[in-house]
Amino acid sequence: MSRASDVEGDVKSKLDISHVEHSNADYTRNIDARVRNPLLGISKSDLRVQVAGFCHEFGFQDKEDVFFRGALAAQNPETYESFGELTEDDKNVLRREVTHKWHLPRDLYWSIALCSLGSAIQGWDNTGANGANLSFPQEFGIENNQALVGVINAGPTLFGLLSAWAADPINNRLGRRGTIFLTGLFCVFPVLAQSFTQNWWGLLICRFFMGLGMGVKISTIPVYSAEVAPAAVRGGIVTSFQLWVAFGIFVGFCSNLVWYRVGKLAWRFQLGAAFAPAIPVLIFIWFCPGT
Repeated sequence: MSRASDVEGDVKSKLDISHVEHSNADYTRNIDARVRNPLLGISKSDLRVQVAGFCHEFGFQDKEDVFFRGALAAQNPETYESFGELTEDDKNVLRREVTHKWHLPRDLYWSIALCSLGSAIQGWDNTGANGANLSFPQEFGIENNQALVGVINAGPTLFGLLSAWAADPINNRLGRRGTIFLTGLFCVFPVLAQSFTQNWWGLLICRFFMGLGMGVKISTIPVYSAEVAPAAVRGGIVTSFQLWVAFGIFVGFCSNLVWYRVGKLAWRFQLGAAFAPAIPVLIFIWFCPGT
């Protein structure tokens, strides 16, 4: 019997169903041919023991029954209607996730708004240099050194490429909210410090520190968005990251235009203005739910 047939038979036997539709998964590339539900095959008694252990470890003893009902629903997303342990209110909420998929808790909208603002900061930070490089090379006497000007402009991207590799250990250590807060600090102080630099190497150092935060932030915000969003709307919410980065680019160009006629100081305002939207992210990220 083929591997695909084995998998289909395994699914049928475990879920007690007579027919399984083939998904679009390519069996030659996915050795399991499906994404396995981690709760599949666990008995109710064992599931209750695991839930009790989880609640005891993280201090949710008073919510143990709620977590158990949630685990049952997650274990059997297609057959939860038949479970007597779930209340009618539980079932109504689960039904509404499908029939009213945009009727979401206020905390979720708040979290996505903060993530959208964090994404827009990414775009704004990237475009500040587009206006500033019209004047800061003359300020520092490097207008004839195009390679150096290019390195200064690309500094955040270069260091972001390196810092992105640190996203996983930092997230494991600080959690999603802690990581977003930490990277937000790099979107405030180095960005603002750029406006006060007196030489090209000081500007380059500030932009390198910007990149340290940007690389980790761009790797964390989409993951946090996916973790707080229900499955029915997860795809749309996660892909909004690119939309808001593009919006930040638009706002960055508008800011460049606003400061363009200031004169010799224009480049300082163009580079430093992007610190402002990072302030509410630093403050209000702690009002968002953890994941």
